[in-house]
Amino acid sequence: MDHAGKRDKATNAPAPGPKMITADKSGWPTHAVHALIRWKLRGHFHGIHAQGLGSLRKAIDDDPTGVLFLANHSSWWDFFMAHWINVTVPVDGYGMTEHSNMIKYGFFKRIGAYSVDRNDPGSVRASLDYTADLLRRPRAGVWLFPQGTIACNDVRPLEFQGGLRLLLRRAGRLRIVPVALRFEYWQDERPEAFARFGTPGWADRSERSGVIERWQSRLTDELDALTADVLTQDATRFEPILSGQGSINERYARFRSRFGGPPADYSTARKPQGGS
Repeated sequence: MDHAGKRDKATNAPAPGPKMITADKSGWPTHAVHALIRWKLRGHFHGIHAQGLGSLRKAIDDDPTGVLFLANHSSWWDFFMAHWINVTVPVDGYGMTEHSNMIKYGFFKRIGAYSVDRNDPGSVRASLDYTADLLRRPRAGVWLFPQGTIACNDVRPLEFQGGLRLLLRRAGRLRIVPVALRFEYWQDERPEAFARFGTPGWADRSERSGVIERWQSRLTDELDALTADVLTQDATRFEPILSGQGSINERYARFRSRFGGPPADYSTARKPQGGS
């Protein structure tokens, strides 16, 4: 944020701005961080799977108004997941995170992260205004993790902090998509990652008193539906959006096949991966 025009009345020096780091997606560092994230995701996960992606793409193509992705926060990997989803949809992606995290992981600003210090009212106001400005851009996708801290997937009830209500007050109207994220082991040594996109909806300033309860309920429903499908271990219920580097099972099966042994069957309930 630019606060160069403000001066300290006592010293006439430039007044310090609010504690906030803004996104910077310019130049080669953005491409380098994207490559790093893709490499880390492929190395850690056996695959990344999505539900509702086609409907989301159609909704954004029909109406490119900026979207607030409202997601549960269950893992350190959530920001990497958000970036890959932004690229896959695609949207011009951003996300709000704690100022202390941005100090430690400054490279996140290269994929659209910006900071807020919840203990600094000036930082909160600046970050909310920045968010509202981003959402006015066509095909913008801004991620908000309203729990404010990492919590296990199955913790109920979901507990949102007040940022959504404050943002709605400043923005006036928000287009919101609930996003359920989950990480689970299936039949391989690496975990699978899952994202489920709910139907986009609108929230208006006039309903801000109940907005948190409404979207807590919406996100809980998406999380429960995602969990039910994940527990089937049926990959046909999902669209693959990234494949990992392969498991020991798969490498061993190829080795046996190459040297004439009977094919090993590791299929059980899952189906072959796709994506790239």
